[in-house]
Amino acid sequence: MDALVSFLTRRRDGAIASRDLDITTEALNFGRGTGNEVELPGPGVMLKEGVLHKRPGGLFFESAKQGSVIVDGKVVRSAPVGIGTRIQLGGYDVIILNPPPGKDVAVSVELTRPLDDTLETLKARSVTSLQDIGVSKRRWAWISALVVLLLFFAWPLVDTYLLEPEIRYDNPMEVATERAPWPVAADVAWVSGEISGPHKFVAKHCNVCHETPFVQVRDAVCLSCHEATGHHVDPVKMPVSGITDVGCQTCHKEHQGVQHIVRNDQAFCAGCHDNLKQWAPQTTLANVAHFGNDHPQFSPAVVVDPAARRTERLVLEKATWPKENSALTFPHKKHLVAEGIIVPGQKDRKVLDCGNCHLPEPGGVGFAPISMQRDCMGCHLLNFEPTAPARTLPHGQPAEAQLILKEFYSDLALRGGAEMEEAPAIVRRRPGTQLTESERLEALAWADRKSAEAGERIFSKSVCGACHAVTKAEVVGRPHWDIVPVVLADRWMPKGRFDHVRHVAQDCGACHAARASETASDVLLPQIQTCQNCHGGERAEQKVPSTCITCHDFHFGNQPRMTAPGQRPPHRAAQRAATP
Repeated sequence: MDALVSFLTRRRDGAIASRDLDITTEALNFGRGTGNEVELPGPGVMLKEGVLHKRPGGLFFESAKQGSVIVDGKVVRSAPVGIGTRIQLGGYDVIILNPPPGKDVAVSVELTRPLDDTLETLKARSVTSLQDIGVSKRRWAWISALVVLLLFFAWPLVDTYLLEPEIRYDNPMEVATERAPWPVAADVAWVSGEISGPHKFVAKHCNVCHETPFVQVRDAVCLSCHEATGHHVDPVKMPVSGITDVGCQTCHKEHQGVQHIVRNDQAFCAGCHDNLKQWAPQTTLANVAHFGNDHPQFSPAVVVDPAARRTERLVLEKATWPKENSALTFPHKKHLVAEGIIVPGQKDRKVLDCGNCHLPEPGGVGFAPISMQRDCMGCHLLNFEPTAPARTLPHGQPAEAQLILKEFYSDLALRGGAEMEEAPAIVRRRPGTQLTESERLEALAWADRKSAEAGERIFSKSVCGACHAVTKAEVVGRPHWDIVPVVLADRWMPKGRFDHVRHVAQDCGACHAARASETASDVLLPQIQTCQNCHGGERAEQKVPSTCITCHDFHFGNQPRMTAPGQRPPHRAAQRAATP
């Protein structure tokens, strides 16, 4: 709301001086603190006295402290206010005025009562020493020290090392459980904080991780559960002590509450990655220190050789935009036309969008693989003979499809009864008629020609060739077609992490230019500038604060494990359960 605040000062000659202040805010806060929109200096005023709100029902004033406020002479907690309402805050009077044009509210502020700020008055209202309440510092210091010693040192030690836990069987069919002799565990005072969510299942068994009292948890204990954890880099190829020699607790701080125990500050990664040559002179990676203004362009892993299943990391530069050789010729543009596509058996065209084919996988992070049966078969029928529309060819099996064609037309030729005007009489004869050897050869010759014609049509650009790269060769005098195996990159950004479900409010076309893509070789990824429109660095303002760990992991599964298999200690929880 737009507010006009007038600070009034009465001079000795009776004249009134006014200092006006224009304020635009959601609510008008009054108090001694400098964070208030209306500052009322003086020790007799609370840091925050109250707040003036504009609601659908009008103006309301509400006390910000535990007590009350005086509005028009009445002590209230909150009250509606209007033109002429007087609010007393310490020695100040706040009066609601008729707002001028363009303003939602106008108030005047005037110091009308003296503020008693003498030292004697402040002392009378305050308790400044223990003697004021009749307590001796020395006596209570000794009593407090003794209580701390007994409760937080002696009791946990006695309970841990001298008292045996009570073993109870609540049910003969149940496993024995330990019951402490106290309602509250004695060592609760030693707990430095609440344990994180993933470790809650061992929260009551401290010795699962803490093998020795007052000794920090060893890395071997962490790795007894997290045994599949890989290094950040290969410690043999890149023996960087700052990565390979640090302990688990350097980065993973437990007993910090339910917050995530993975370190996520930007300096953690930038400490090395802002000058990689210093740590790894042979590296080809680019330096990075800040996502908003110091991050290299994206380099997706693009398939360059489908036969060898080889990928290369290529930079998304507009001048040399990478092309993916996946052996697909699928055109996005033809499927995303505004007027829709023709669907066999339907009168109206069907308008497609990305969600028709790209279905989220469980969890929504990525998308399930495209399936011919689920996503394509509704439009791309694999039937091959108009007189037998129910007969279809299998997808992904070109040799089997050609065998089916030959068997179908051979069976039709030998059996007779073909309903094809262009077929010879011997093929259109009455079914069951006996054939001479010459007639049989004539019928089979027609079947060979017909299966070859059907194969030519099926494997052309009208059917298989619409999406796949097709090869043709002569095998024993007959044409033979094959489909080049399709190899798609499972993840274009193998070392990055992107969660699609968190961007569900964003239109797909804002990042992926699929509607303009005419070939399947187009790498439909956005450049980093698209992400930087919304995401900034760790302390970004007006953008989503993002650190390195937002998109990248530290431990990689393709790197050696943190410990050798023979050096991995046994699982501590399993050890404890096996102890009689």
